[in-house]
Amino acid sequence: MATKVPIAQPDFSSTLDADELFVRNSISELRDMEKNIRIDIENKKQELRLMVGERYRDLIDAADSIVNMRHSALSIQEELYKMQDSCNVYSLKQTVSAQIDEDKKGTKAISNHNIDDRKYHLYSSAAQIKLLVDVPEQIWRSLENHKYLNASRLYLIAKLVYKNLQLHNDDAPFSVSITFPVVQRQWDAVSHFKTQILQKSTQYLKVVEQSEQSLAETLSAIMLLDDVTMKDVFRIFLEMRKSSLLQILNKSEKDSLSLLERLRDMIRIVRATIFQIGLVFMRTGNEKSLFESYLHQLQQGFTIQEDNIQSAVTVMSPRESKSSLTRLYSPSTNIHLLIRYLPESIQTFTPFLHTTGTRGQFPQEDIRMHTNHWVDLVVEEFRGKLGSLLANFTSVTDLYELRKAVWEMLKEDELSNIGGLISQEPKGERIHRTSLGFILTLQKTNWSWCFVCNIVLNKTFSIWNDVLREGFNQRFEDIILSSLALLSSQPENISKNYLPRIQITTNEERHLGKFIWEQSNIILSDTSKLIGDGSTLKTRIQSLVYSQTSCVHDAKESFDKILKDMLLDLQSTFSLTGFTTKDGNDDLFNAISDTEKLFVFFQDALIRSVESYRDKLNDLLNENIEILGKDQKVDEEEAINCLSRRLLIGRIAQAIACDSVYLASAFNARAINGEDKHFRRSSGPDSRILSLSRMLLEVYTNAHYLWIGWVVRKAQKTIQIFLNSSPWKEANMQTLVWEVVQDKSNGEVEESEKLRLPSQPSSILMNCLFNVCQEINRIGSPTLNKTIIRNLLKSLSKAIFALYESFINNPEQFKNVSEKGAIQMLYDVKFLNKVFEGCWSFHLNINHGNQNLFIWDDATNPRGLPEIVEKISNDIKLKIDPIDLAVFEPYINKNVERHYTRSAILLGLLLQLNPKISDTRRKGLGIQDYHNVLPVVPQAARFTLLPLSQGCGTMGVAILSGILDSIGDTATVETSLSSDTTNQTAFFAPRKFFACVSHEESAQRLARVFTDEKVTILTRKNVTGVKESQVILLCSKPQVAKTILTEEGMFEALENKVLISILAGVQIDQIKQWVPASTKIIRAMPNTCCR
Repeated sequence: MATKVPIAQPDFSSTLDADELFVRNSISELRDMEKNIRIDIENKKQELRLMVGERYRDLIDAADSIVNMRHSALSIQEELYKMQDSCNVYSLKQTVSAQIDEDKKGTKAISNHNIDDRKYHLYSSAAQIKLLVDVPEQIWRSLENHKYLNASRLYLIAKLVYKNLQLHNDDAPFSVSITFPVVQRQWDAVSHFKTQILQKSTQYLKVVEQSEQSLAETLSAIMLLDDVTMKDVFRIFLEMRKSSLLQILNKSEKDSLSLLERLRDMIRIVRATIFQIGLVFMRTGNEKSLFESYLHQLQQGFTIQEDNIQSAVTVMSPRESKSSLTRLYSPSTNIHLLIRYLPESIQTFTPFLHTTGTRGQFPQEDIRMHTNHWVDLVVEEFRGKLGSLLANFTSVTDLYELRKAVWEMLKEDELSNIGGLISQEPKGERIHRTSLGFILTLQKTNWSWCFVCNIVLNKTFSIWNDVLREGFNQRFEDIILSSLALLSSQPENISKNYLPRIQITTNEERHLGKFIWEQSNIILSDTSKLIGDGSTLKTRIQSLVYSQTSCVHDAKESFDKILKDMLLDLQSTFSLTGFTTKDGNDDLFNAISDTEKLFVFFQDALIRSVESYRDKLNDLLNENIEILGKDQKVDEEEAINCLSRRLLIGRIAQAIACDSVYLASAFNARAINGEDKHFRRSSGPDSRILSLSRMLLEVYTNAHYLWIGWVVRKAQKTIQIFLNSSPWKEANMQTLVWEVVQDKSNGEVEESEKLRLPSQPSSILMNCLFNVCQEINRIGSPTLNKTIIRNLLKSLSKAIFALYESFINNPEQFKNVSEKGAIQMLYDVKFLNKVFEGCWSFHLNINHGNQNLFIWDDATNPRGLPEIVEKISNDIKLKIDPIDLAVFEPYINKNVERHYTRSAILLGLLLQLNPKISDTRRKGLGIQDYHNVLPVVPQAARFTLLPLSQGCGTMGVAILSGILDSIGDTATVETSLSSDTTNQTAFFAPRKFFACVSHEESAQRLARVFTDEKVTILTRKNVTGVKESQVILLCSKPQVAKTILTEEGMFEALENKVLISILAGVQIDQIKQWVPASTKIIRAMPNTCCR
């Protein structure tokens, strides 16, 4: 309908003259006025029509209602008049008198015999009417007490009485229906009870708390009224129980019942249904079932009561005992006075029941078949709805408590399933009088769940295993997956919360060196809190030592918090005590097997979650991978931001891989479950933990590839400019700092005649190397992985030497190099070779990926550093006179070594992989120190007498190095040892040393450190080394001391030997238990300065 828009009209109500309107307004305005007036007229007409039409219809309806009310009132008045006439006593007397007079005039006197018949007919009718009148009250009372069999019998008797009264008999002195109109009205009041009895009795089948006798009576009542067979009644019974289950399953979440109560009700319905089917429908031996006994009694005598107690299901014949309806009616009705006037058909009434014939047969196998089908439907409904019911549980602990409560309810049933059919213990006889009046002698037995299932279902049936187990296990897995989904989504929080902070120039992620070494990180903190809480100070120092900035710490803590919460949540689930049989040999509820499967599922899901975490970290790494491409020119600030983001991601992965305690605990059942005896802890680290750690460390390694390429390109650019722009002729400014190495004669010589050679590399070259060290310090050198350092140095050496090769191979450039320039260049190359030699010492297998073009690839470039340096050196030497070269080269080599030693602190971050710097009198040095910690001062030897035989680790190498250094100057050392006596004994220096290790890698490392012939390295031959030694130094880890000393053959090898232990925490009394009594034990506590 179009919207009406009101149109503004000029006010012309005061103007009545048309001429005046024409004067004041134009033609178009007058036409608009006319149009608006006509529209307004039409609207008024329409409103008037609608108003008149609606009111007219209302008037018509009101008139019709008044007419109907009048007719109804007149009809009621007429009925009242009729009722008044019918109740007029005087008129009734007159009518009766007239009838008597007419009878006297028209007939003879009635004989005495007819009078008796008339009286009997009257009394019989009165007795039946009395029964009919009392039935409604008695039925209501039976319904209130859930006595549905009594109610159905009362209804059938009332129906029989009504039919009997309605029969037309020509010999009857009067017609009951005409004489007593109350009969019809009373039957109208009774007839509706059939529907109520059927409805209430059918609904009462849902009640599981009723006894088996009550259930049998209720089923009999339905069979009496509904004209159904035993099979139909059984089907109705199962449908009602199923309906009750579905009603509980489909309750809304707003219902006040908890899930435990709902499960308890559902379990009670299933158990009660199976038990009641067995007790009511199933036969035991040759005896009839309880339901068949009731039906048999109903067919034998519908209203019989026998007071004498007979044997089980023995009933007297109705014709041999008195008829009685007193059990159906309350004593207040005085029914016993009317019994003798009731017709024989009522006293001996027997209902028809479908218990015989084809339709009435209901064999036991059909009962089992229908019950099994019902159980299958129930199981299907349970499994379909259980998942939604358990969806509200988000905690494994809460779900475990629910499962535990369910197990408590089903524990006896599961024990019976394990115990078999032996639980059928008789509990004596019990006499039961039924509502029908007959006596049942019940042999009550304590049926177990397993027993009744085998009777009813012809198989074992477990409510837990067949119905609930799958749903609970699935919900456990869903909760674990939802928790791990939070874990795998954490990289998104890293991208959102942490990475944008790097844009701030003062952010600690941009310069880890300042973060670690600045005094303000500790001093300017809340000092009072740090002093008051030692753990806080310790945590702060640890974060500085491991370069864990706030972002890395928060990311690791978030990762650990989810795992910690999960492990705490799972702890109760993995405790299995309380649900085994008495002998403890059976897996009750399959608890142990399900828990083991859940534990394996948790571990597999955790692995997938960590893999997803790793993949998302890699995605974050790849977001800006093209920013620092090889040929791109980017702003240094933007490059640092990009690199800092990538390095932050890598450090987060490293922190989780190396420092996450809960990640390792997740693969250890005992760490989760305490002293759970069902899981055994493996002796070594789990391979899956190692795999996850390697996987995360790959992210850490990949995060540094672009940084390595960026550093190499910057150094490459510097060296390129240095080579191309330096004056390599005589005027090379670097020659001004050459040092005098030798005079030409013993006498005084002129300054110009002194021999000068390079004593330090080119300044630009040193600045370039120092800039690389600064960049290493910026990204956190103390925690930088050795793999990253080696990768950087290999790429850097390849790039720098490639530039030297290119420079030498260019004739236009290399021809301008003078002899002095060549000498300086040779010195620079030798110094670079010395700096980079450590990165080529070991074989390194690294997955480089496709992210960095500057990673050294030995497969594509088979030449190693020595070959490259040798070629470059040979090409440079061609520019130097051979005779001068023979004189200069030893001094050049010596100067390179000297300057290398002097630069150990300045360029220490580049020399981490090289052998440690030492003075010239040391024969060999250990490399046991951390690769990224520099020795500030030389370490003096303190103990130089003992040969070494076992555990050549950090302390072993330190002590052995000191011994070898001490005996290098003198062959004999005399040491005075204080004892109980004052005698002094001279000891000769040992001539043979055995360094015992357990791995081939350690043996190779020691072989490079100890080149002295006195040292023999043994791998996994501790007993051999001890046999060949007189003094044994035990310097292994404390926890493996017992394993070493109790090795086969070690006891005999230690006879009459001296054993010196430097193990922390292992006392002499402990060692005495593992070695012979003849072994002399000495305990010392040195440190790494002992060398």
